[in-house]
Amino acid sequence: MDIDSLSRTELLNRLRIAEKELQNLKRDIPETLNLAYRNFVEEELKAQILRSQLLTEISLKIRQSLQTDEILQTTVTEIQKLLQADRLLIFRLWSDGTGVVVQESVVPEVMSILGKTIRDRCFTDELQEPYKRGKVSTIPNVLEADISAPHRQLLEGFNVKSNLVVPILQREQLWGLLIAHQCDRVRTWNSAETELLRQLATQIGIALSQAQLLEQEVKQREILANSNTELEQFAYVASHDLQEPLRMVTSYLQLLERRYKDKLDPKAEEFIGYAVDGAKRMQILIDDLLSFSRISSKGKSLTWVDCNQVFVQVISNLKIAIAESNAIIKCEQILPQIFADTTQLNQLFQNLIGNAIKFHREISPIIEIGFLKREEQIETSSPSQYFVPSTPSSYLFWVRDNGIGIEPQYCDRIFEIFQRLHGKAQYPGTGIGLAICKKIVERHGGSIWVESELNQGTTIFFTIPEITEIS
Repeated sequence: MDIDSLSRTELLNRLRIAEKELQNLKRDIPETLNLAYRNFVEEELKAQILRSQLLTEISLKIRQSLQTDEILQTTVTEIQKLLQADRLLIFRLWSDGTGVVVQESVVPEVMSILGKTIRDRCFTDELQEPYKRGKVSTIPNVLEADISAPHRQLLEGFNVKSNLVVPILQREQLWGLLIAHQCDRVRTWNSAETELLRQLATQIGIALSQAQLLEQEVKQREILANSNTELEQFAYVASHDLQEPLRMVTSYLQLLERRYKDKLDPKAEEFIGYAVDGAKRMQILIDDLLSFSRISSKGKSLTWVDCNQVFVQVISNLKIAIAESNAIIKCEQILPQIFADTTQLNQLFQNLIGNAIKFHREISPIIEIGFLKREEQIETSSPSQYFVPSTPSSYLFWVRDNGIGIEPQYCDRIFEIFQRLHGKAQYPGTGIGLAICKKIVERHGGSIWVESELNQGTTIFFTIPEITEIS
């Protein structure tokens, strides 16, 4: 074989080797690129998962907790760590463009500006307007940004090189700003980071609205509680102070009636009779007002009470009314022991059974007392918006009668103080009895309501929480 042939063969071999090396190189390059891309995708996926978890956790905390300051501090701390920003803060913006840093998370080597009040009008009305529309502001490089000189000076004063600002809107009003600062270098904020802050700012706005509603509700409750306390105190003092002069008036009227009964003409006797009757009704009204005002302020401590003993005592107290009306009182169950005020429980049952006796038709009243516990169910004669089934943590009692009944549209009125559906001549009373019942039940943590149809009888339900142990 000649030299040319050898050279050609060697060249071909070398070409084959080079081609093989090239193929290997081509194969290795995609694998290297794929590995780098996979690593990049995995890191991005991890970051996305962390962002989603953070958003979910903070959203859940905001919706479940009422400690707004604590939630906001946790929020800025977690976001600052996730974004690896040097400073993350919440800026409360006032209507005049000034404001204060109310929450902050900052790395140790960067100065804190928590509590810093910014009085410069950097946030003019013109600058605020885009934020009111939900605009997000990103500044990768403060030195090169197209911003006003006072704004740049403010950021440089805080050593800010890159800035990300998201508006916090509370009920479509600009409340403040959620701001991320990078102080050690310029930084381009990516879309995922911007979107995370935008969503968290939305959740902060929800938390602020919830806190505002709660504050309003608490204030309203305090006002109502104070008003109720004042009214109860007034009712007690007024009723107590009226007792003595009323007794004097009643005594002298009765003295006049006895001493001059045969010396007065029929009209005068009638007038004195009206006065005596009015004084007696006033005494009953005062007694009822005192009872009503004492339920909360003068109530006894709750103790274990046997409802069977209460029932026996109430029947004994009402024996004259029961005899006069030929009433039949039925209780075919062994009633439970409950945690209650004995005196008030007696008053509750006595008022309810007494009402059932009083508001009867021409036939003899039949009154049934019963109860259910926990998971047991009850069938009502007619569906009603007032019926609430017993819960696993309460006893459901009822007093059912076959009396005159109530038109359904009046069922929500009968527990209001001084509410009467019938004239005094037909059914005497003050209109306070059922209001007292409601207050007693509510003091024990229960509810009371009524089901009734005109001429079809009435059932009054009430619940008392079941307590299995005393802490």
